[in-house]
Amino acid sequence: MTKFYKNILFSLIILFSFFFCVKDVYASNSINSIDMDVYIDSNGNAAITEVWKANLNQGTEGYRPYSKLGNSTISNFSVSDDTGRIYESLSFWNTSSSFSEKAYKSGIHNIYDGVELCFGISKYGSRTYTLKYNISNFVTQYTDTQGIYFNFVNFDQSIGHVTIKLHSDKPFSLDNSKIWAFGNNGKINFKDGSIFFDSKGFVSSSQYVVELVRFESNLFNTSSKSEQSFDDVYDSAFSDVKDDETKLSIGKLTLPKLVLLIIMIPIGLLLSPVGWVLIIVLILNLKGPKLFSGTSTIRGGLDFGSAGKVLPDYKETNYWREVPLGKDLEKAYWVSSQYNVVSERTLKEGIIGAILLKWIRSGYVTVTKTKKGLFSFKDNNYAIDFTKMTAADNDIENSLFKMLLTAAGSNKLLEAREFSKWSKKNYYKVNNWFSSINYKEEEYLEKEKLLTSTIQETTGFFGQKLNKTIYHVDPLLKEEAIKLVGLKKFLLDFSMMPERQYYEVHVWEDYLIFAQLLGIADKVSEQFSKLYPKFNEETLLNTDVNAMAAREMAHICYSGVQAGIDRANMYSGSSSSSGGGGSSFSSGGSSSGGSSGGGFR
Repeated sequence: MTKFYKNILFSLIILFSFFFCVKDVYASNSINSIDMDVYIDSNGNAAITEVWKANLNQGTEGYRPYSKLGNSTISNFSVSDDTGRIYESLSFWNTSSSFSEKAYKSGIHNIYDGVELCFGISKYGSRTYTLKYNISNFVTQYTDTQGIYFNFVNFDQSIGHVTIKLHSDKPFSLDNSKIWAFGNNGKINFKDGSIFFDSKGFVSSSQYVVELVRFESNLFNTSSKSEQSFDDVYDSAFSDVKDDETKLSIGKLTLPKLVLLIIMIPIGLLLSPVGWVLIIVLILNLKGPKLFSGTSTIRGGLDFGSAGKVLPDYKETNYWREVPLGKDLEKAYWVSSQYNVVSERTLKEGIIGAILLKWIRSGYVTVTKTKKGLFSFKDNNYAIDFTKMTAADNDIENSLFKMLLTAAGSNKLLEAREFSKWSKKNYYKVNNWFSSINYKEEEYLEKEKLLTSTIQETTGFFGQKLNKTIYHVDPLLKEEAIKLVGLKKFLLDFSMMPERQYYEVHVWEDYLIFAQLLGIADKVSEQFSKLYPKFNEETLLNTDVNAMAAREMAHICYSGVQAGIDRANMYSGSSSSSGGGGSSFSSGGSSSGGSSGGGFR
């Protein structure tokens, strides 16, 4: 087959795929739009009003399933239609009833792990239905803050347009909330004191609308409690966001055909499908430079093989008494990050604090009071003294040292308040440093044969040749991740063990440093002071001063970085489909509960 005919075939595939994707818009039953209004009361319960606009010519009922509701329940369900008629509410809904039996009636049908809100179509044609219902415990109190993680729309048929408005008596804004949306190409923003989602058009049956909201303070008197932290929920939501939503490589685009495409597309819009095919074939077969030139090499991600990256349940993990990974902090950071040993925030705060503790133990830096008077953590009257330090032990630590030294200024005393301001202003530098840890460690892991790479040849847009580098992860690294979880469990439960071993002070120092990495240094420090009161006398890692200073400085740094990111988003929007402080991702968020289908049947 010649190149010309191959391109014709390729063009036809694109064309018919497009028609196939949009054909369900014109299906027998179609939903033109769904507009949701979600009012959240002071106790964190939601009163929801939905307006469905549809064109119907078959079926007997509309249905709205919800599942995995956890502590929440649905009540006070009612339906009315475009004629103003309020539907009779039945105590039992039979999905097998006839069209006439369901007409002008509504009810709740119990299903496995949830309920279906059902109502009779009642009359075919262009229809508008208004659904009202309450969801209790809509806002969850996590261990660190309050939030919402909910799937609002996940229908079995396509919807022309979706909007969702979340509001309460307390206005929502960047000052008290952070917002994300998943599963679609719409946008989520703050608007007039509310959180407003707009699908910006068509939502297919394979898409969904999940919203994740973090409240920066306890805005609601919710009775719904969770043993998880919001950071854990955040990590779960982002665990299946596709890498290519933040990283895009399109090769080398040459100017002549790019200009041609820009000129020809408007013309193509005026032509028939056949015209589109001819235009695409013409462009592909023109003599001269190709649309994409050369072969691009892109990163294809990590392959965890049959071992996967899901760790055993925490309760089933055995204690591990030794510090794994040769006590290498940066390698432990990489393993913890890839296998989700702890949340992202915990890990980022942890690595900074752990490195500071390492420097304190080595005598590189000391903790001192500021010029303002008494040594006080409450009033931030303390500083990290870098006057004796000239360099760190490796490239990653040395990069952190240079940043901290810059933040400290000419006196080389890094004060808490000035570090907070510096981190907020230079958030991108710290974020780049976090990324550099993973890049550097992957280089080291390749040298140790714990990461092996292969090249996969593939073809991109318009015949562009792509080489994907796939990194295969040795299962031994998963075993190290399990050991880290075992170490965390051992350190947390040490005081409850009937027989406790005696350890040399340097072992306790290693434990404290890795406890900081794993986000449990405060709990471990408390155990040390009770079980081994002489520990603070025998080490530079005084739990009342030095360990606390490292922990506080790490927290200040991360908080400053987040504040800097939020401030940048407020003025310019975040990097992925954002505006007004919110971000949307076409994947991710699939672990949430809520909508689990719906439409007309």
